[in-house]
Amino acid sequence: MRDAWGLIEVIESEGEITLHFGNHTAQSGWHPAQPAKLAFGYYRALLMGLVLHPDPRRLNLYGLGGGALARYLLEYTDISVHAHDLRPSLAPIAQQYFGLDLEHRRLQLQFGDICASDELADVPAADIIWVDIFDEQGMVPIPTRSLAQMARQLGQIGVLCINVWRNDLRSLGDLTCALEHFFDPDPLVLRVPERYNSVLCYRAEPWQPHDILQAHRRITHFSSPVQETLREAIGWLEALPRKQLG
Repeated sequence: MRDAWGLIEVIESEGEITLHFGNHTAQSGWHPAQPAKLAFGYYRALLMGLVLHPDPRRLNLYGLGGGALARYLLEYTDISVHAHDLRPSLAPIAQQYFGLDLEHRRLQLQFGDICASDELADVPAADIIWVDIFDEQGMVPIPTRSLAQMARQLGQIGVLCINVWRNDLRSLGDLTCALEHFFDPDPLVLRVPERYNSVLCYRAEPWQPHDILQAHRRITHFSSPVQETLREAIGWLEALPRKQLG
């Protein structure tokens, strides 16, 4: 199908359903026969944010895609999800092909352009923000004014986790420079194996070694499928910058 922004395709192959925006890059994916398994490595890396916050109850998700991440959170955690995307036509696709319950009491959907800061003014506060915004060209540039709204939503101890492509050096450099206006400049980094994805985890205060110890301990606060995923993802965490160790 096509909407105002271009082609949307859903492809099923060998038990996996994937969402595409007119090219070979999968924007979302899941295995209906294995609903507790997150299909993509960066999905699993984003889950790290759940144990970097002491008591996550509310999560704002920028980039609904096929709804695979929202469905997983609603099914395997007690977290409330506010999902924001540019394309309203993704909602029925997420329901039909990716198992997302659009009527779930812990789900709110909002559609609009993240590049327009006034679109984010009424997005509620959150403990965690996940950003997974790509189009057929790659990483979508996020204006500084929109990042400011996200920082406002999080407050002092909230955690922002953002999926990036390491090989898009210009876009990555622009993004990290902009984020330094609102968060400590040294994020925690999870490098997804055998992919160009990394997930960067930011907060206002610098990360300390005890934050990593606490994250390990919090894994047991979650359901068994989430625990299994977190134990895998936490192994992808890169070492803290040296200045934060001493």
